[in-house]
Amino acid sequence: MLTAKAVPGAKLLSPKDHMLILIDYEPQMSFATHSIDAVTLRNNAALIARAAASFKVPTILTTVAEKSFSGPMFSEVTDAFPGQDLLDRTSMNTWEDAAVIKQVNAIGKGRVVLGGLWTSVCIVGPALSALDQGFEVYVVADACGDVSMANS
Repeated sequence: MLTAKAVPGAKLLSPKDHMLILIDYEPQMSFATHSIDAVTLRNNAALIARAAASFKVPTILTTVAEKSFSGPMFSEVTDAFPGQDLLDRTSMNTWEDAAVIKQVNAIGKGRVVLGGLWTSVCIVGPALSALDQGFEVYVVADACGDVSMANS
């Protein structure tokens, strides 16, 4: 028989044991997001950003084709990290970008929390890649959307 203890679980995150990567919260790409209301998605991404900044969680902000197509990251996200550089990628999988991986290694945490505009593109590739390399990965599902609606 198991005996319960009134202590937090070891898998719970604390501000000091993980990094956050926020991926592609850009306006041109958000128009095609249908699985979550765009305003709710923006608000949820902003909440994560503000919480991470408040608790001083090391955070990487990354975009794709910001200048040529997708536009700047939502100000609701970047406002939480004034002066922080955004890493603009050319690859779809954030984990394949050398500048992102350089930051991941500099932060040096084994736990990665991901939030991204589209689950199918922004989250799946980096999550599977990080897992393959031995990282513990968490996804903030309420701050992700996708191009299709779930069937009812």
